[in-house]
Amino acid sequence: MIDDTARGMISVWMGTTTQSPQAFERYLDGMEASGSGCPAHRDFGCDFLDADFFIAYATAGHRRVPVETLVLEVGAHTPQTERAILARCHELGVIEGNALYFYDHAVFHEAQPGRRYNELQFIGNFANPRQAR
Repeated sequence: MIDDTARGMISVWMGTTTQSPQAFERYLDGMEASGSGCPAHRDFGCDFLDADFFIAYATAGHRRVPVETLVLEVGAHTPQTERAILARCHELGVIEGNALYFYDHAVFHEAQPGRRYNELQFIGNFANPRQAR
């Protein structure tokens, strides 16, 4: 289940999709419309995903890249957050991928550990404080 009130946190999913770009994108169709039947709503245990904070990314041509490259597309506010995400990827054996989701200001409570979400693996929730300027 998604808790989208967790300021200073970020939830991350990464992996390799084998779907066409159109099929991959359909998973989020209607994500901002309550009662839309959006597949992600069912999987994430919510009825709304805020497009200002929930981001989907796929590499050009769905080309696989090392997670060290893929993590640069996550909206991490600090290098420490990126390092924590990479460390968890390596713990989980995720060394490359071509797609990711991240939800800033949110925490995901995984009801079924190890489950795939549109072929992506839940990597974890990470502290993501904004840097002082």
